[in-house]
Amino acid sequence: MQIASCLIPDDSALARFRDSGEYKHAEAAAAPIPGDQKVDARELARLTMDRPSLTPERAFWLIDVWTRVQALLVRPFGVKPNTMRSTREQPLPEAGGRLGPYEVFEATEREVLLGDADTFLEHRMSFIVAEGKAFIGVVLRTKNAGGDAYWNQVRHNQTQILHESLRRGLTRATGGVDGTEGHQTTTGR
Repeated sequence: MQIASCLIPDDSALARFRDSGEYKHAEAAAAPIPGDQKVDARELARLTMDRPSLTPERAFWLIDVWTRVQALLVRPFGVKPNTMRSTREQPLPEAGGRLGPYEVFEATEREVLLGDADTFLEHRMSFIVAEGKAFIGVVLRTKNAGGDAYWNQVRHNQTQILHESLRRGLTRATGGVDGTEGHQTTTGR
């Protein structure tokens, strides 16, 4: 499966969010949907967010423990905790609900827009299915020095996380094997 960095589709809810104010980072990745398969953006989002990290399955229990500890540490700062657990399947996203750690703002067959805002940053992520391709994109706005510090810690892995998340979600949505053998990633725009 070939994943490529690309521009955020202009006709998307994520592009409207990006264009509504200053932002620190905006990025997207796309991949062709194999064959004539039909992929729904809601299912793509659900399958991708089921376990969005690059963590191997055998270490999920460590992530579950860290997620619970993290919730205790960040709660005093107004950051909403991640509610994902390896034993809990994510629901099909619906506007007004939550998917993992994020609020769902829009959920259609074409696009799912989710994100959150806290005292440090405002973040939106979108899963889009259009013109025979699947897209994942993010827009991040920092609010203060704490948000800038957070961004400086995660920015180096952002492209890889986007590409691997799209690969995993699209592989699962099309019934393929979740693996990285023979994959290509390009970062040209």
